[in-house]
Amino acid sequence: MRKGLIKMILFTSLIVGIVVFTSEYLIPNSSFITNAIISVLSALVGGLIGYKLFVLNKT
Repeated sequence: MRKGLIKMILFTSLIVGIVVFTSEYLIPNSSFITNAIISVLSALVGGLIGYKLFVLNKT
């Protein structure tokens, strides 16, 4: 596996963790569906940003 992909995965997981913990703090009694939607959207955005930062610059 290339180093760029590993950095992208780590960046995405960091973004997802930060967003999920922040959303749990700001919206403590949210439903499972809301948490799932927030997690999926943060993974999508974090993955796109990580891909642009770490993978596109290497090729």
